[in-house]
Amino acid sequence: MKKLCLIVFTALATLTACNNGVKKKVMILGKGDISADGGNITLKGTTGSSDKTIDLGDEANLEVTMPSGKNSIAVPKEDGFYILNLRTDTIVGSQQNIGSDLGGRTITQEELKVKIDSLTQLTTGANLKAGQSYLILPNQLIKITDNKGAKVFGPFTKIPGSLDADENGKAPELYKFYTNTEIRELIVNLKKMTI
Repeated sequence: MKKLCLIVFTALATLTACNNGVKKKVMILGKGDISADGGNITLKGTTGSSDKTIDLGDEANLEVTMPSGKNSIAVPKEDGFYILNLRTDTIVGSQQNIGSDLGGRTITQEELKVKIDSLTQLTTGANLKAGQSYLILPNQLIKITDNKGAKVFGPFTKIPGSLDADENGKAPELYKFYTNTEIRELIVNLKKMTI
């Protein structure tokens, strides 16, 4: 019995020690191949969309090497989930409310016009809501949430049709991000549907 308790205690201590070192998660968005070793990030190439999520401890800076040169980006002290935009395009996005879609009904022309207006404002940062929507400039690091377990989907990545519940059995905290170019293309397509 003592042996079993010791094994269980050792396993729990190991898991706790592994999790305590992770204070921040950072999703790096870029073009090309992204590699990371702690706070050292290397971006090679300039084509294709890529993202990589890394775990950080107490790093004060991210040292970024890109084809265009080197950059040091300060990391805030607060724990949480961050996004680092290494693209040349601005990234925009927001928290998504699961289950609040249109539910298969037809969208009215008025609702479509409101959606187009809202998306247009989002591309300029005119309608940002603290803690719900974000505009991330190139080479900028932004905190998205305190929840390191949030589900975050970058540009050109679709949200899956089904998601697992969080560790408490609730709907996961969900965020979706786009490039400004993607949003502008979406606006053009939505405008084609207006009368």
